[in-house]
Amino acid sequence: MIRKKKFKVPLYGQHFNVVFYDDDNEFDQMFEKEGIPLLVKDHEGAVCSKNGLFYVFFATDKKGYPTPGLIAHEAKHLVNEIFIEIGYNLDRENDEPEAYLLMWVVNRIHEFLNEK
Repeated sequence: MIRKKKFKVPLYGQHFNVVFYDDDNEFDQMFEKEGIPLLVKDHEGAVCSKNGLFYVFFATDKKGYPTPGLIAHEAKHLVNEIFIEIGYNLDRENDEPEAYLLMWVVNRIHEFLNEK
């Protein structure tokens, strides 16, 4: 089964889809239908984009997946992609914008994961 939800990032205005899937073939077919050439085999999670819309996806076919660490890992990739898209350079002296966006993304992913 595939679960997908779209989010709009406040302040920056970017959109991203979170996708949870438990069947590689079904997921590959969905992405092929949407024109995104991404095969998920051997991936527990990843981030990609098409036409300015970001996707972050997670395999849920194993007990305990996605782990909190995997969610944070992929969320960090998504934050980087959003900042690249808006032309923001990460600032090691003031990483608050990055930290707040990362927190917001991780919270949205966990909330969606826990929806019934």
